[in-house]
Amino acid sequence: MDGESAAQEGLSAFAEAAQDLVTAGLEQALGRNYACADACNQVAEKVLQAVHLVRSGRRAAYNHDLVALGAALAVPDDVAAGLANLSRYYPETFYAHTAPNLADDAVSAEEVTVCMGQARLALRWARGIVMAA
Repeated sequence: MDGESAAQEGLSAFAEAAQDLVTAGLEQALGRNYACADACNQVAEKVLQAVHLVRSGRRAAYNHDLVALGAALAVPDDVAAGLANLSRYYPETFYAHTAPNLADDAVSAEEVTVCMGQARLALRWARGIVMAA
């Protein structure tokens, strides 16, 4: 993919992440705690993909490992810590130890507030990189 196409695709992934953050906020307001945490996980994955696209001209392999992708992109330490937390809410990881019907009760309102902050932090970090492409 050429540089201009990669930049456009990166902007598109970034825009999707921003939309997912809005969705996360709605889920939080509705008390759907796991749905909010999962949406925050999606925000992080999409901003990492956006940065990877603008830096390398291609998408990263989809293995849903936010920590590994963050390390490959040399994210700042505070973003990396957020990625480690948000990784817990990837559905396959989360549902390995939580029944789907108990998902929202398994995530507290405080945890969701932390997830929202971590998703916002990842979005802010990526914004300057993606917008400069």
